[in-house]
Amino acid sequence: MKTGRKISLLYSGITIGLVLITAWVFYFCASNYTENVYYQYLEEKAHAVAEEKFSQDELDLVKYRNVVIRRQNSIPTSQELFINVANRALAEQQLAIYLDPDEIQKLFANQTVNFKKSDEVGTSFIYYDNTGTFAVVVLSRNPFIDDINNTLLWGILLLIVLATLVLYFISRLYAIRMLDRIDQDYQTEKLFVNNASHEINNPLTAIQGECEVALMMEHTPDQYRDILERISQETNRIIHIMRQLLQFSQARGGKLDASMMQMVSVAAILQHECKGNILLKIVKDHQLLADAELLRIALHNLINNAVKYSDGHPVTVWLNSRKLEIEDQGIGIPSAEVAHIFQPFYRASNATSSTGKGIGLALSKAILTRFGAKISVSSEVGKGTRFMVCFS
Repeated sequence: MKTGRKISLLYSGITIGLVLITAWVFYFCASNYTENVYYQYLEEKAHAVAEEKFSQDELDLVKYRNVVIRRQNSIPTSQELFINVANRALAEQQLAIYLDPDEIQKLFANQTVNFKKSDEVGTSFIYYDNTGTFAVVVLSRNPFIDDINNTLLWGILLLIVLATLVLYFISRLYAIRMLDRIDQDYQTEKLFVNNASHEINNPLTAIQGECEVALMMEHTPDQYRDILERISQETNRIIHIMRQLLQFSQARGGKLDASMMQMVSVAAILQHECKGNILLKIVKDHQLLADAELLRIALHNLINNAVKYSDGHPVTVWLNSRKLEIEDQGIGIPSAEVAHIFQPFYRASNATSSTGKGIGLALSKAILTRFGAKISVSSEVGKGTRFMVCFS
């Protein structure tokens, strides 16, 4: 099974499990609540029935009429029993039809007992009257509890099914996107490490070779000087690569130093960088909060890249507020390779004759992205390339 599907199923399973637990708790609480409410109404009905039966001779006509009305307006009952408890043994024998021994004990301890009998619910309590002491037993068929519970159950099941489908598709979409991003980052890091190792290994190999040559035999001072110069060049090459790698790492994932952030004029940087065969057009300046040195590195790399591949033709740099365009009339980039030029160490197939490590554009994009800018490129082989930067 693919990793994306596994993650999707795991995420869906955990979430749906939590939904099921929540639904069960809700159903349990709602069922108990409706049952308790019904028992309360049933207890009120039982007291009204007892009062109507035993208090007729004790109440005036108006009060007795109110008792009758209260009894009539309460929930319907199927049985109403009044058991004289003067003979406790006989009373317990009659009550045993409805109550278990523990419930009978609670009843005689003057507690109201709610119970279930087959498909009916009932309540029972001891009523004291001047004519005697009676156990009042009232039963009622309660279709409402079952109807409410069934409605709740089916409603919850429907919501669970819908939630399951929605959660599955959301988790599937999320997992796919997440894995695509992880895979893309992994492939980028893998390519980055491989290329970085290759770029650093070349000058190290050259340094090692020069050292072996120097140790093989005696050389004249001039020969030693030549060897040391080549070693120095290769060392500087490593230092340059490492500096660019550190800058790239800082721009892509490092934290920016807040003390270095300031309002920077894009036009001022461009005027400093645009020398020689570069036509600078500034319609309107733009300022943004950024690290001035990092922003200078980003723009320098873009301009230097345009000059390098312009094949001697002029380079045009155009700034109009938030929009910056850098256009050359050089060799261009093959259309199939345009999407890869911002990858570290990537070099277009028609750019092998020019010097470079392939870090500059990747570094520029990483820096500009950190400062909220978006960069895009359009190119045509043999006609030139245009880089477009849109500042936020």
